[in-house]
Amino acid sequence: MYCKSCGKEILEEAVVCPYCGVQLRELKREEAPAPMKNGMAIAGFVCSFLIPILGWIFGGIGLSRANKRQGKGKGFSIAALVIATVNFIISLAMQ
Repeated sequence: MYCKSCGKEILEEAVVCPYCGVQLRELKREEAPAPMKNGMAIAGFVCSFLIPILGWIFGGIGLSRANKRQGKGKGFSIAALVIATVNFIISLAMQ
């Protein structure tokens, strides 16, 4: 395949010509860039070490958002829920 602007040979799946920068075709919906990072999952993970209730809340919200974002942040969300639960059990056992 050749670029319609500069005429250089390019890959067939190219969206933009690497030589002249001309856009060759529109992105399909499934080729669109991945959504932003799942901030709630990360917040839940961090909070789970300090305040378990916030880890559960943010981890749960992050898990819900991960399902809508092709799994982005699912690992952090699950880790937040598990760590918050373990920290809560440890704090109960120490009383």
